[in-house]
Amino acid sequence: MLWHGRGVLLRGASGAGKSSLALRLLAAGAMLVADDLVALERRGDRVMARGPGGSGLIEARGLGIFRVAAAREAAVALVVDLTPLDRLERLPEAGSETLLGVTIPCLRLDAGAADAPSRVLLALVAARAA
Repeated sequence: MLWHGRGVLLRGASGAGKSSLALRLLAAGAMLVADDLVALERRGDRVMARGPGGSGLIEARGLGIFRVAAAREAAVALVVDLTPLDRLERLPEAGSETLLGVTIPCLRLDAGAADAPSRVLLALVAARAA
């Protein structure tokens, strides 16, 4: 996903809600980079994400496959690990993930939470209090 020039990599098991959260982020103004398959490449101190062929296709379970606004690639600014609610801490330590040798902030959240898109966007734009 790409939101105002910042890339978000959504990760989770099959059925964790990646596409559902992606659809909600699209409704908030984000652009799709890839659905399901994402290629990562290091360029300098950034990790770039792109989809195969830049198709702009996303599956909405129960509705079918749709073509949406898409970006060819995005510099990953945030990794979001989709995690069941019962495995989340109320006040977790700030997390990070190292991808291709680059450390990137990482957020764990429940994709089904009503405010999940807002949490992703907040993590992209706001500084976390110590």
